[in-house]
Amino acid sequence: MFALSSLRRTIPSWLPATAAATQTTTSPLMVTSTQQRHRSNRSRRGLYDGRDIRFGNNVPFSMKKTRRRWNPNVQFKKLYSEVLDEMIKFHVTTGALRSIDKYGGLDNYLLYSPNVSTKGEGEGQKTRNRIMQKIRHREELKKQAIARGEPVEEWEDKIVLVGKKIKTAAPAADA
Repeated sequence: MFALSSLRRTIPSWLPATAAATQTTTSPLMVTSTQQRHRSNRSRRGLYDGRDIRFGNNVPFSMKKTRRRWNPNVQFKKLYSEVLDEMIKFHVTTGALRSIDKYGGLDNYLLYSPNVSTKGEGEGQKTRNRIMQKIRHREELKKQAIARGEPVEEWEDKIVLVGKKIKTAAPAADA
């Protein structure tokens, strides 16, 4: 049998005594990385939901490996944004379409999905920034309406936001 002391993790002899006392052992699975996963330029141009080109081998019975690649199933679609009130063209994977449905629409997917890059690159991030700008703009207009003393319910009916311009709906004609 082995002695328990031989099974314990040994402290290197070159390590100072103070550092050895403060050294902690952690599992490699518990270490968090600040690196981001590589994304191809192709996946930056659309909504790929973390999918990307994968590489591998076809291995038949003879064990003769043939190199191949697996491409994501990318479709070109127009998706509706409720906040922007417009149809936006995207290269989107079928997996991303499912995720958009699960998040409850394009706006929620772009705002809350971890697969949309936050570094300011790609079509998804550009559209996400437009949505956030529009939401901030609406909040500012709502604060201004409250400061003027207008009821917010009536304000939401009167203001229609289109792009960066503000249009007020025509007042209903009293009959």
